[in-house]
Amino acid sequence: MTPTQFIHTHKEHWQQLESLLVKTERCRLRALTRTELKRLGQLYRILTTDLAYAQTNFPHSDLLLTLNQLASRTHPYVYRGQSFTFAGVLQFFRNDLPQTFRANVHYFVLSATIFLVAAALGAIAVLFNEEAAGIIISPKLIDYIHRHEMWTEHFFSVIPSSVASTRIFTNNISVAFSAFALGLTFGVGTFIIITINGLMLGCILMLCARYSMLGPLLEFITAHGVVEISTILIAGAAGLMVGTALLNPGNHTRRDALAVHGADAVKLVLGVAPILVVMGLVEGFISPQPAIPAELKMALGLFLGALLYLHLFLSGRKSSTTNRVS
Repeated sequence: MTPTQFIHTHKEHWQQLESLLVKTERCRLRALTRTELKRLGQLYRILTTDLAYAQTNFPHSDLLLTLNQLASRTHPYVYRGQSFTFAGVLQFFRNDLPQTFRANVHYFVLSATIFLVAAALGAIAVLFNEEAAGIIISPKLIDYIHRHEMWTEHFFSVIPSSVASTRIFTNNISVAFSAFALGLTFGVGTFIIITINGLMLGCILMLCARYSMLGPLLEFITAHGVVEISTILIAGAAGLMVGTALLNPGNHTRRDALAVHGADAVKLVLGVAPILVVMGLVEGFISPQPAIPAELKMALGLFLGALLYLHLFLSGRKSSTTNRVS
């Protein structure tokens, strides 16, 4: 589809949004009827989808600049005018979060690639020189592995599961928000966080493999690991979005680019926070339990991981199509 064809197909929605926006800018949100308020939100969601398409297919066009400016003007009114309701929260997780993820999935792919490459490098480094693990892993943890002991057993024997779960998900949320916020360093801080976490995983996996501890490690991490790592990578993708907006704003100002990309990045990082709470509970109450068979933990981890990705890639498609033809 050429830019001219794209404009001809979608300009009616943009014109409707512009008309509502002019009225809003002149008299504020109180001038809109309930129907107009609802339509404003619908048109904004359509615009963000169109914007994502234009970013991919027409990256250096005047059209992209126009859509960015329209989105920047609309965003404050849409999110300021929405009240916090259970229906709104449900709408966010059911439709907005997966739609935003799919529109920016290339950032997630980049985040995952950085992580996997770092994990591979960490594993290779330990394979050829075990002392390399000491650069990224604490000496205490290395001592546990040398003694063929799972360090998690000591942790959970001293700290109740409820307290441990709170510490775990608090720490994971902190890492996720740091990965997102450090996007403001032009993405450098986000890149470092993703890389360090990848290196740590690779080093630990290879070191455990060398000392016949890989089985106990996988038994512990499989129940929560797939989803937990995925959500951290989504937060990393949000940070990379912010960094990209600052590094390469294209034909518009960094402020406008940050407003558009930042809005999607905030959606992603807010969306993963509750997931990390759930995974903290799984890690605190299920992962360390020796009474639960390893096969059951692995099945749970794969099920939760599949559930997450099916939701991210499939949910909200019907809603998006309905909005587009309305």
